Amino acid sequence: MTKPEFVYVIYIQTTPEKLYQALTDPKFIRVYMDGHGPESTWEVGAPVRWKMHPAGDFEEVGQRVLEAEPGRRLSYTWHTLQPMHREMFDFASDEEWAKACEERSKVTFDIEPAEEESMGVKLTITHDGFDSPDSKMLEGVSGGWTMILSSLKTLLEGGAFLGAKA
Repeated sequence: MTKPEFVYVIYIQTTPEKLYQALTDPKFIRVYMDGHGPESTWEVGAPVRWKMHPAGDFEEVGQRVLEAEPGRRLSYTWHTLQPMHREMFDFASDEEWAKACEERSKVTFDIEPAEEESMGVKLTITHDGFDSPDSKMLEGVSGGWTMILSSLKTLLEGGAFLGAKA
């Protein structure tokens, strides 16, 4: 049996180079992730530090860059559940929480020209390595990635950040 994964495809009117930059430039990330997000040198093996709260600092949470091909592919290990996540999800017991905290997944962004040139760039995100279909991390990232990528698309296509206050 294969492990569950989250896969999402979105088309963006931009270039592969600009999309890769948007995925790796901390100033740009802060805009479409509403002050949160990762920071790294984006070299294979480098740590990916994460800012969990807009007012917080970047934290080392065990993420590492696995692949980095500008304009083509970016992949890194994902952090485990953090203390703040315990409040977000319902855990039946301390044992269930402890087991969930051991799960380590990874996220991969594949960038390629769209099948039709007028569609721009095709971005496929695959977040995999979850232990079960009931994974709390899978539950969390499934909704989170769609919102983040919608904001990224809007921003790259010249619109305002979707979470911006009017």
